[in-house]
Amino acid sequence: MISRGARSESMLRRLLDETLDPGYEEAAARRTADGQEQSAPQNWTRRLVLAGSLLLIGALSAVVISQVRSSAPQREELRQALIEDIAAQRAAGDLLAQRLVDVRDEATQAREQLLAATTQGQDALDELDAAENGAGLTPVRGPGLSVTLTDAPAPEDGRDNLGRVLDRDIQSVVNELWAAGAEAVSVDGQRLGPTTSIRSAGQAILVDFRPVTNPYLIEAIGPTGMFDQLLESAAGRLLASYAAAFGLGLDVVGSDQLDLLPGTGAAVTEAEPVELRRNGAPVGTR
Repeated sequence: MISRGARSESMLRRLLDETLDPGYEEAAARRTADGQEQSAPQNWTRRLVLAGSLLLIGALSAVVISQVRSSAPQREELRQALIEDIAAQRAAGDLLAQRLVDVRDEATQAREQLLAATTQGQDALDELDAAENGAGLTPVRGPGLSVTLTDAPAPEDGRDNLGRVLDRDIQSVVNELWAAGAEAVSVDGQRLGPTTSIRSAGQAILVDFRPVTNPYLIEAIGPTGMFDQLLESAAGRLLASYAAAFGLGLDVVGSDQLDLLPGTGAAVTEAEPVELRRNGAPVGTR
């Protein structure tokens, strides 16, 4: 016969060992079995969607790479055509500029012949010559110096080239040369006048709206003191520091004789006729 204490101990052990009611255990087992049966199709669906997505991405990547490779020769041909077009347009512009110089020389000769016939005309001719010299419209020959600015080599790591010549570097040299008494100045063969601008457009430097390229040659005709004054000026010291720190090229050379071509000058927008007289009578009358 089992005692009351033994029965109590047996019931307590069952409560501790069997924490769930048998009905709950059966329901949990059924849910687990149903979930396993349903998860298998879902896993396969996910795998198929993932595989399809990867195939689609791979196909699109292949198409893009194929198009890039096929268009590379076309881009190179277009680039070369643009370079040739720029060279042709520049050559045509040089021919027109030379034609302008020739026509201007012819007009100058005719003007001198007409004005030199009278005293008043000769006075006007002298004033005109002085004005043209100041505007840089006449050729000049004389002693001076040449300043060459050169870009530093580009960094190999792709960083910005701090030793690249900027438009303000050329401006500072030109301003110092004018301040030192230069009579005529040119940049890469382009004569500077009162209305000439030196500015940048993107990576290019424009002088009188025409591009100049590295190395940049600045020539000036004037007194011999320009050499020392340029090197001792603030602009000269600053460029020398750029040369030491970043590799910018700076070369200043004196010359006994330089030849500077005339500039193109600004377009004339206003003019007034001047009545010329020969021996008291207007030109064109007897």
